Amino acid sequence: MDRILSGQGIYESDLSPIRNNENLRNEIRHNLGLDLPLFYFSVSSSNNHVSIKNSPHNSEIFSVPIISIHKENQFHRWLFGNEKNTVGILRGDFGKSWATGQDVCSIISSGIKWSLFFTISSIVLAYLISVPAALKAVRNPGSFFDKSITVITTILFSLPAFWLASLLMLLLCNPGVLNILPSSGIGPVGGFEYEISFFGKIIHSLPYLILPTICYTYGSLAFLIRSIKTSVNQIMKEDYIRTAYAKGLDEKTIIRKHALRNALLPMITIFSQVFPFAIGGSVILETVFTIPGMGFTIYQSIGSHDYPVIIAVFLITGIITMVSFLITDILYAIVDPRITYSNRYYER
Repeated sequence: MDRILSGQGIYESDLSPIRNNENLRNEIRHNLGLDLPLFYFSVSSSNNHVSIKNSPHNSEIFSVPIISIHKENQFHRWLFGNEKNTVGILRGDFGKSWATGQDVCSIISSGIKWSLFFTISSIVLAYLISVPAALKAVRNPGSFFDKSITVITTILFSLPAFWLASLLMLLLCNPGVLNILPSSGIGPVGGFEYEISFFGKIIHSLPYLILPTICYTYGSLAFLIRSIKTSVNQIMKEDYIRTAYAKGLDEKTIIRKHALRNALLPMITIFSQVFPFAIGGSVILETVFTIPGMGFTIYQSIGSHDYPVIIAVFLITGIITMVSFLITDILYAIVDPRITYSNRYYER
C-alpha cells in the first residue's frame, strides 16, 4: 500500500498527508480487492463447543468450526477480474505495477526480448560447437583433443556464472588490464545517433553482447559436450554398430547416421529448460551486466516488493515449463522409436 501511495515506489516520510489519508488508503484497498476474503471459503472458530467424554470422570471440549462461503474473493477477482478495474489473468490482464503504475504486460514485453535473445543465441552457439567437438572426441579416443575436451568441460561445468562474469569483466573491461569491451549495458549510455541505420546499431551493440553471450553459453556448452560424448560412446558398443562396421561403412558415417541419432535424447533434454529460462531470464547475469531483461526485472521487483510483476513472471514461467516438458516428451517419442506412449501394451 505504501508503494502505491508513494507513486514511484519510494517511501515518503510519515508526515506526508497522502500517507495519512485513511480514506484514500481504504479506497485503494477496495479498488484492488484487498478488503475481500482470500479464497472461496474460509474456516473460523465459533463460540459453540462440544464436550466429548473420554471416561466417566474426564471429558474434552472442542470448538465447532464455521465454514463460510465467499462468492467474491481475491482469488476469483485475480482470475476473472471485475467489471470496473481488471479483466483477470485468464484474459491477459495481470494488473498494474505497484512500483511504477505501468501495466504488467508492458513491463514483461519490454524485458522478455533481451532474455529471449541471449537464451536462444547461447543455445544455438552451444549446439553448433558441442556436436562437432563431441563427435571429434569420440572418433579420436585418448587423443590430446579428447583429453583437452574432458578437462575443459569439467572446468566450465564447475564455474559459477557470477564468478566467471566478474573475472571476464576484471580482465577485459579494466583500464588497468585490457579495456577492450564495455562492462555493462546493451548499448551506448547516451543512446544511438538519430540517423544511424539498423545495421549500424547492431555493429555498435556487438561489443556489449560478447561477455553476456559467453556467460550464457558456457554452461550449456559443457553439459552438451559431456552428454553427447558419453551417449555416443555407449552407443558405439551396441551390436548394430558392429553390424554397420561389418557391412563396410566408414566410422564417420556410422557415427553421424547411426550413433548420433540415438544420442539425441540428451540434446532434446536441454530444450525443456530453454523456454522457461528465456521467460524468467538469468537474475544473476542480467544483474551483473545490467541487461534490461526478465531476470533484472525480477530482481528489481523483489527489491521494491512489486508483487503483481513477480506473480505474473512466475506464473508464466510455470506454464511455459509444463509446456516445455510436454514438447520434450513428444520429441523423445519422435526421435527414439523405442519410446512410445501407446496403450497397446496394456491391452494384452
